[in-house]
Amino acid sequence: MRPGMTRRLIILSLVLALALPVALLACDPGEPSASPTDDGATAAPLPTLAQPSTETDRDALVALYNAANGPRWTNNESWLSDAPMSEWHGVLADENHRVVFLSLTDSRLNGEIPPELGNLSNQTRLHLDENELSGEIPSELGNLANLTALWLFRNELSGEIPSELGNLANLQWLRLYRNQLSGEIPSEFSNLYKLTVLGLSGNALSGGIPPELGKLVSL
Repeated sequence: MRPGMTRRLIILSLVLALALPVALLACDPGEPSASPTDDGATAAPLPTLAQPSTETDRDALVALYNAANGPRWTNNESWLSDAPMSEWHGVLADENHRVVFLSLTDSRLNGEIPPELGNLSNQTRLHLDENELSGEIPSELGNLANLTALWLFRNELSGEIPSELGNLANLQWLRLYRNQLSGEIPSEFSNLYKLTVLGLSGNALSGGIPPELGKLVSL
């Protein structure tokens, strides 16, 4: 063998001998793959916050159907089906398929109003009047910031009127008459500057009329 060839083989052998341990370390499965933070700890995934969606609206309607004896309603066409919610009887949805109007007047609803209705964040009108609903008015209805009309009259609702309804800054019609509501009229109603109709007769309310209601110049 020629001397030049011998030197090249020796150099190649030395390169392979040095590279082999590095390659073995790179392929070592003993340490799991991780994305460390600055202090060496593995970064935890950030939690995903639930956002209002069509699924949120559907869950709210399903909760109403189950809580208010949906199978007994005078008309429950398409409810709980795979049809778009806009095809469910009494439901109106916008172009984004979010519920904006729920009207089940005189539909033989029997049971309680579920708190999940407070998740219908795009809703502008809620008509559940002239039914057989009982129990308390959920305070969660105070989350419906876009609501302009809340009609719950001629039911069997009891308990105090939740003060959270005073958060409904866009409310124009609040009809709660002919129920079994008790307690005082919430002074928070003075925040309902757009209110034009307030119906509370036919209940068992006590106390005086809050003087703050005098600020409601549209009433």
